[in-house]
Amino acid sequence: MDVWSSAKRRYRCRHISRNYKKQFSGPLMYILFWRPCNATSQFTFRKAMERLKEAGGDRVMAWFAELGDPSTWSKHRFDPNVCNDSNTSNFVESFNSTLGIDRCRPVLTLLEGIRRVCMVQISTRYQHALGWKDDELCPKIIKALKVISKDTISCKAYMSKPGEYEIHGGKSHFPLSLNNKICSFGAWQISGIPCRHAIRAMVHLKIDPHTVVSALYFVRTYKQSYSFHINPIPDKEQWPAYADLPTIMPPTLKRGVGRPSRNRRREEGEDKEGKRTQTVKCKKCGCLGHNSRTCKGGLTEKEKRAAGGEPVLVRHPRVRD
Repeated sequence: MDVWSSAKRRYRCRHISRNYKKQFSGPLMYILFWRPCNATSQFTFRKAMERLKEAGGDRVMAWFAELGDPSTWSKHRFDPNVCNDSNTSNFVESFNSTLGIDRCRPVLTLLEGIRRVCMVQISTRYQHALGWKDDELCPKIIKALKVISKDTISCKAYMSKPGEYEIHGGKSHFPLSLNNKICSFGAWQISGIPCRHAIRAMVHLKIDPHTVVSALYFVRTYKQSYSFHINPIPDKEQWPAYADLPTIMPPTLKRGVGRPSRNRRREEGEDKEGKRTQTVKCKKCGCLGHNSRTCKGGLTEKEKRAAGGEPVLVRHPRVRD
């Protein structure tokens, strides 16, 4: 209970955005909603809120005031000791999808399914990490640094003294201290991974960015996190019997109409599962509207020349012998 009361809490911004769109519709208002949520500094947060006020007036400001402390939904107020800048619940949804059929079963069976999934995941990840070196970063963090390094092209570094820089990125200037590992942009302190401004200064000093990443992202920490395993247990028929325990009856079952749904109930405005967001292009004939598995020949050479060699949408391709 002591740990639970002092734990840091964050709201799921994706869920907040659904409620936000019901009162403030339009693509502009939706874009402006995410700017204060993803702001990593006090300056960017203030500018985002000012832009929101211009577009939505006092009504939208009152709506955001009801959300409470910005530390629960805006990145710039997140605890830097956590080293996590996520304001969504993608991890929870991914874990929920791994339960599968156990979600429809009674509580004890559901808990057993969760225990089994956690037991296998912890053991698998620990076994997979045994081939990694302890003094190196985790592979996903290495890939993230490569992506961030590509964005340093638009940045320029101006040194004021050893370890202290002024980084110019577009129209904005960001003071940066490599000695204290602080950037006024704020992303470095929140995530524990150097931002593009910090990497640009490290390139100027010829410092390896891997050496300044938070210790939480090293392999030794990863192995330590998954070193505590869950022991297997027998089925309930082999459990010891206790005569003093009370008998708890299940609640009264109220069967609904139709077959119970196993799919998650989608929120308003959320895309359906499996819905394509892009047009399919065939790799064989180059036409749009079908893939290579359902291709029936596509266009003839004469039709291709008439179309100028460009792929066209074929709704009823003729069948080839």
